[in-house]
Amino acid sequence: MHARFFVNAVLLTAIPLALAQSTPSPSVAKSKAVIAFTHGLWFDGAAFQLRTVLSVDGVLADQTTQSVSQTIDLHGGFVIPPFGDAHEHMFSSVATVSNETAMFLRDGIFYAQGVTEPISGSAKVRPFVNRPDGVDVTYAHGGLTGDQGHPKEVYEGLALGTFYKPGDHTAQLRASPLREGDAYWVIDTLEQLAERWPKILAGHPDLIKVYLTNSEHDAASRMQADKIGIVGLHPAMVAPIVERAHAAHLKVIAHVDTAADFHAALAAGVDEMAHLPGYCAKAIDDPKVYRLTMDDVSLAGRRHLRVIATASLCDNSYWPAADKAATRAGQIDNLRRLRAAGVVILVGSDSYGSDTVHEMAYLSGLGLWSNAELLRMATEQTDHDIFPARHIGTLTTGSETSFLVLHSNPLDRWSATSEIEARWKDGRPLQVPLSPGKPQTP
Repeated sequence: MHARFFVNAVLLTAIPLALAQSTPSPSVAKSKAVIAFTHGLWFDGAAFQLRTVLSVDGVLADQTTQSVSQTIDLHGGFVIPPFGDAHEHMFSSVATVSNETAMFLRDGIFYAQGVTEPISGSAKVRPFVNRPDGVDVTYAHGGLTGDQGHPKEVYEGLALGTFYKPGDHTAQLRASPLREGDAYWVIDTLEQLAERWPKILAGHPDLIKVYLTNSEHDAASRMQADKIGIVGLHPAMVAPIVERAHAAHLKVIAHVDTAADFHAALAAGVDEMAHLPGYCAKAIDDPKVYRLTMDDVSLAGRRHLRVIATASLCDNSYWPAADKAATRAGQIDNLRRLRAAGVVILVGSDSYGSDTVHEMAYLSGLGLWSNAELLRMATEQTDHDIFPARHIGTLTTGSETSFLVLHSNPLDRWSATSEIEARWKDGRPLQVPLSPGKPQTP
């Protein structure tokens, strides 16, 4: 997460969610009805098949001895699993959760992986997520970084109200500790790790986020006294963190900016990369800074590493055309080789106030995957990464009754994924607000 992607009009104009809603039930509290879905074309991972599918107690089935209580005619709609967002920084403020929920559900995104947010904020939002009428969310809470490392400049800037002009307030940002131990943790030594680890676990994170940036530079050049946010953890600190996290049965996801960051995180044993290096490359940059080595690509494949591309971060009107071209060329090169090595690519937005719709369209435009492959990536692979213990992201027997019904075939035209006619979650139809800012019906 970088500052230039953080602020969005959705954040600035959000309307608070009505706090008087009844106590939420967990998302796993599924419908007890027996429903027959007829005349639907169901995605099997490669094509769409005309099937009649049952939902028994909120789980998909081909047959049942129970009586069908309701029949739903899907009228030839194309049925796909819901989408996931494996890299987001939302769902941590009661002032914005209504907008975020409406946006995600409107776009068919039912599952979200939070990979850094203030613990104090997400604690207040817990009643409004992981419920049948909301988005199911996991949280990393505060990420682990080095002294004056990213994302301190983001969260201290937000806390101090200086976010828009960080260069004018560097000294103030460097001195501020307002979000330390909440939105980020500083871990520079093994002693600090030992002392702060129990506090990190006390927040009950679902995963651990570590930050690496500019690992290729020596310590002196990385730690400039007049800078903030240009460093992360010292690479030597990542392996001890991974060891502790795995002992606590938590996966580790690493923010990486460069090929050297990717190498350091891979060597330390992280489970997932939060970015593909070079997501905002410039035409004047040396491509070697972002190009993964073949040794690292091969090792990533053998390790079954997962990489969240966040490829569209600089695909906007502010990024010069020459820089967009350099970014795209580097991404295609890295992604083509990672794909050939068997590395799982996941879909994530990392764009505060927006979701993965643009990211999915951008990945489609790279031409590296068929629409069927991209559909599996955006649903099955991403959903399962977020909630590995749940049977989601597929439409097979035993899967949770959560799916989208599209008007047209997305294998013919990717934009059809935005033509959603119906949404079902946990065996119930979802009623999504027409516009953000309106509380959902309990």
